[in-house]
Amino acid sequence: MSKARKKKKGKKLGLILLIEVIVLLVLVACFAWYYVNSKLDMVVEDDSINKEEIDVSDAATDAMEEDYTTIALFGLDAREGGDMTNSGVAHSDAVIIASIDNKTKEVRLASVYRDCFLELSNNSNSTEKVTHAYIYGGPTCSMETLNKNLDLNIKDYVAVDFKALTKAIDALGGVTIDVKSKEINNLNHNLEEQVRVTGIASEGVWSAGEQTLNGTQATAYARIRKVGNGDFERTQRQRAVITAMVKKAKDSDLSTLNNAIDEVLPLVATNLSRKQILSLAKDLAGYELTENIGFPLSNTTPNLGSKGSVVVPANLLSNVKNLHEFLYPTDNEYKPSSEVERISNAITNETGVGDQFTDDKKTEEPTQTNQGK
Repeated sequence: MSKARKKKKGKKLGLILLIEVIVLLVLVACFAWYYVNSKLDMVVEDDSINKEEIDVSDAATDAMEEDYTTIALFGLDAREGGDMTNSGVAHSDAVIIASIDNKTKEVRLASVYRDCFLELSNNSNSTEKVTHAYIYGGPTCSMETLNKNLDLNIKDYVAVDFKALTKAIDALGGVTIDVKSKEINNLNHNLEEQVRVTGIASEGVWSAGEQTLNGTQATAYARIRKVGNGDFERTQRQRAVITAMVKKAKDSDLSTLNNAIDEVLPLVATNLSRKQILSLAKDLAGYELTENIGFPLSNTTPNLGSKGSVVVPANLLSNVKNLHEFLYPTDNEYKPSSEVERISNAITNETGVGDQFTDDKKTEEPTQTNQGK
C-alpha cells in the first residue's frame, strides 16, 4: 500500500474516531439532560405565581439582585396534607431566608421567628405573626410580607412539610445532632405526633449527647419549642438540622443522593424554574453553609391580648439594617426604605416597643452550629 493511501486511510480513521467521540458525548449529554429532567418531573412545580407581579421592595439594590440569589424556605405544619402551593393549607412553622453569594457560593441562613410581629402583605396594613401569612395567602403572601417588612426582593420559594424532611434525612442515613438532656422529653413527645402524622415508625431518643438521629427523630428535634427560649432555640435547632443534612449530603455517594432525590422531590413545592434549578444544581459541590442567625436579632416578647404572645422587633428599622448586613455583606448601597420606617413606627405605636433595652430583650449572634444548651 502506498504511503499516500496509508495517510488517507489514517485521516479517515481519525475522522471516524472523532465523530464517534462526538456522538458519544452527545449521547451522554442527552442522557444527563433526560435524567435530570425526569427527576425534576417529580417536583410539585408551582406555575400559578407570576413572578413579575410579586411585590418587592423599592429599596432592593443592584447588588442584591445581581450578586446574590435570595430564596424563601418554608417548613409547613401541614398535618392533613394538601397542595402546599395554596393558601389555607398550613402555617409556616419555619420561615428561613437563604442568601447565596453567586461568586463565592457561600450560603447564609436567617430564620424569621414564626411569631415575629409584622405587617401582612395586604392593603389593610394588619399586623400579625408572620406564620399566619402562608395560611392566609400561600407562598405569595409570605414572600410579599418578607419583602414589605424587610426590604427584600424575594420571588422564589421552596416549601416542604414534616414528611419531606423526615424522608430526606432517612434517605441520607440520618444526621448527627448533639441532643441536650433537657430536650429529650419534648423530643419524644413530638416524635409520637410525628409517627401519627407521617406513618413513619421510629424508636424514641433515650440519651443525651452527640448521636445519629433518623428522620422522624431529627424532625421531632427540629420542632422542639417548649424548651429553653422557645422559638429562639427552636430556630437554632432547625438550622442545626439543615447544616447537618448539607454536611451528610456532601459526604454521601451518588447512590445515596439519588435515593434521597427520589424520596424527597415529590414532596417539595417550588416556583423555581427548571433553568434556575439546573443552574443552582451545577454548583452544588461548591456551596458552603457559613453563618446563620435568627430574626429579629433584638426583640421583646409581649402578650398582645387576642394576638397572643408575639416577638416584636426592637425596633424594626435597626433590625432590618442588621439583617441586610448579615445577608448581603458586600452590599454597601442599601438604605432602609420609607416603608420599613413607617412599619417600624406603626409597630412601636401599637406595641410600645421601640429600640429601648428591656429585661427580656434577646439578641442572637450569628452561629455556625447549634448553640442550644
